[in-house]
Amino acid sequence: MKKILTACAVAAASLMAAPVFAQGYVGLGFGSSRISGFDSGAISGGNANKGMTKIYGGFQFTPNWGLEAQYSDLGNRNVTIAGVPAGSFRTSQFSIAGTGTLPLSSGFSLLGKLGISANRVNASAGLGPVNNANSMLIGVGVAYNITPALSARLEYEDFGKIATIPTAVPAISARANGYSIGLKYGF
Repeated sequence: MKKILTACAVAAASLMAAPVFAQGYVGLGFGSSRISGFDSGAISGGNANKGMTKIYGGFQFTPNWGLEAQYSDLGNRNVTIAGVPAGSFRTSQFSIAGTGTLPLSSGFSLLGKLGISANRVNASAGLGPVNNANSMLIGVGVAYNITPALSARLEYEDFGKIATIPTAVPAISARANGYSIGLKYGF
């Protein structure tokens, strides 16, 4: 019981101290996204690497813990079935994640994020019905503080399952991930 009370007291003290440090931020990143599991049998083109753009913002409650929301455009892919153009699909995701930061020396920090990603696939009629998926978001990265307010970030993010196409034979269950580099501005 003493351990639980001590943990609650430490958590309450952390939350009360948070407004002293609290900092909002916004950021923009560019990179490459990868879809896996889309190409199956005669279907090809869905697993291609494509450019990725993301915009994000969040709130750093303490130097180590924060909350971040993000929207990413994962690109457009053209699909063929048995070599014949069958249509295209565009993927995107919106996520909310808790963030962890581990400051290192010389302005570098390790980053981690864990949250939920609402993944969306907008497909042309030729691909049939697509069931969108919500998945766990896992991200890791490194940041470098250029100035106290501006930092550069290099990240890898796994967006989890993005969609299923139940009418494909065999049924398709696709996943997405991405690498990005970007700038974050704190205010």
